Amino acid sequence: MPSNAIWSQMNCRLVGALAAWLGLACAAVAATPGYTQIWNDEFDGATLDQAKWTAETVQNPHNNEKQAYLPEQVSVSGGNMVITATNQPSGNKLYRSGRVHSDWTHQYGRWEVRADLPTSRGMWPAIWLLPDTTQYNWPSQGEIDIMENRGNQPRLTSSAYHYGTTNPYNHQFVFSEQTTARFGQPVNFHNGFHTYAVDWDETKIRFYVDDVNYYTVYDADVGGFIGNQTAPMQMTLNTAVGGDFLGAQQPDATTVWPQQFLIDYVRVLERNDDPLRLRNGGFEANEGSLAGWTVFGNKTNVNNVSVHNEAVEDGDASLKLFGQSTGGANYSGVSQGISVQGGDQVSAAVDAFIRSQDSISGAGNSVQLKIEFYNDFGGKYGTPAMLGEFVETIANGSTPNNVWQPHELAATAPAGAVEARVAIVFTQTGNAAGAVHLDNLTFRNLSLPDVADANGDGTVDGGDFLIWQRNTGKVDATGPAEGDFNFDGVVDPADLDVWKAQNVAPAAPADQGASLQVPEPSAAMLTITTLASLAPWRGIRSTALVVESSIG
Repeated sequence: MPSNAIWSQMNCRLVGALAAWLGLACAAVAATPGYTQIWNDEFDGATLDQAKWTAETVQNPHNNEKQAYLPEQVSVSGGNMVITATNQPSGNKLYRSGRVHSDWTHQYGRWEVRADLPTSRGMWPAIWLLPDTTQYNWPSQGEIDIMENRGNQPRLTSSAYHYGTTNPYNHQFVFSEQTTARFGQPVNFHNGFHTYAVDWDETKIRFYVDDVNYYTVYDADVGGFIGNQTAPMQMTLNTAVGGDFLGAQQPDATTVWPQQFLIDYVRVLERNDDPLRLRNGGFEANEGSLAGWTVFGNKTNVNNVSVHNEAVEDGDASLKLFGQSTGGANYSGVSQGISVQGGDQVSAAVDAFIRSQDSISGAGNSVQLKIEFYNDFGGKYGTPAMLGEFVETIANGSTPNNVWQPHELAATAPAGAVEARVAIVFTQTGNAAGAVHLDNLTFRNLSLPDVADANGDGTVDGGDFLIWQRNTGKVDATGPAEGDFNFDGVVDPADLDVWKAQNVAPAAPADQGASLQVPEPSAAMLTITTLASLAPWRGIRSTALVVESSIG
């Protein structure tokens, strides 16, 4: 059930324009869809909030770093925390930089940072979680490295999990690296802001870049260490200059000074509920991305799992898959889960296309559409958490080129299932050439009633009506479109009927095609008061839905 704070956030979003016109301020921050925000810093002040953060003084840090950490290297300006690295000596160190840690600690949840990374040889920015090492000797309670980057590698980031014992000392770690391609071009993470996050619970740690889950560490992967870890963690942000992580790429005469690590926000959130609806089935989110999806088998030097515009059925983007070319059989693709119960009917559909210029004809490659069931949401494929799968081959060497072909797959959730997961898997044998494009992917639980909670805040109210109104006439591009409450592929008056049936607040305006009007001053406060008093409606088996965006 949404707290009063979250309800207030929703109200603030709905009437933001009116409030600004009246000179009112909306201080609450909209949480990531499907989550409740429990701690944050937006860095909107003029100085670092010392009730939330400690700027550290460390003259001789670990890892053979070549800088001293000094509080004066940390500032707040322009809506960002700014960590500045300079080539000014400090004692026995050649350089200066900054490191801060949060004074607030927490176990589990989603930790999310939006940041713009420094870019020059010798820079080592990091976003990481660590227990209080004055109470817990490292690495006995773990370390979660959400993001690390090398200043000479603008298109690659990495994540890691460190764990082990102190008596006897035994340090182990697992890690992964990621690159992202968009429309055939690699993303430069030194060029503008990107979001880095980790979702941490007692069974797994999921790492995200720009809302794409690219790496997951499961408890079994680390000998049960995650499940036995008991200490809360704090957020640490820093830029090291030089150090072991950089190998031979230490700072030199080519390094550009000063360098700034800009942090737009830090947010910690807890999940409300497992998602009921698929996100970004048209791969259109953020002007073309895999946001909302888990990616597997994406080789960093080729980006064989990406969004592209070479072949698009609707909108501006589609999913492009090809093989890793490892010399043996390999598997690449995307997956995403929705909440189910045993006996629920689920249905997946997707359209596939093969360009003649990139044909898989006779190559031995194939693409499968899968529906998998799990007794643990987010459980690992091929483990006892997986209850079964249904598979349909949707492309192979005999599939014709240059034709969009629709495919559907249906299944019934077995007893004990809590997640149904749709997956698109490209199977490559050897180094066979060719690629397949996928678009208009839908995946839904047919056993659920129509739900009109478009903004996923657990209530059907005026905010959801505004989303319907804004998207009226839209044909699904992201599957389903916001406002398509009956999942029929278009936002139309039938969806308004669903909203009316589930909304317990006063009726929406009768003119379905009218745009939202700014009222006269005397009516503006009445509008705000009315919106703030809308009564909540509770959906069946859910208090929240995951959707792509909110009113803004």
